[in-house]
Amino acid sequence: MIFRGTESVAGTNSKSDVLVTVEITTKDGIQIEIISKALKKYGDSICESVKEVLKNFKIENANVLVEDFGALDFVIRARTEAAIMRNIALKEA
Repeated sequence: MIFRGTESVAGTNSKSDVLVTVEITTKDGIQIEIISKALKKYGDSICESVKEVLKNFKIENANVLVEDFGALDFVIRARTEAAIMRNIALKEA
């Protein structure tokens, strides 16, 4: 995934955590890339969780990179929310 330099990151690459990178854009819809050892088993669930958080923020255009290290669903949602809030704050500054 290519970012344009206005992305925000939340999380760590520690065991049972996730690193979420978000860049809110003005076009091209929602683009989600997931990197995970458990992609086949949990990829759809991770994608749906990220989409729900984006929908709650009424975001229709964004690039999202999720690097999963065994995070539970609530961690993925919290890290996604934090990255979104950081990106919104970055764009308002």
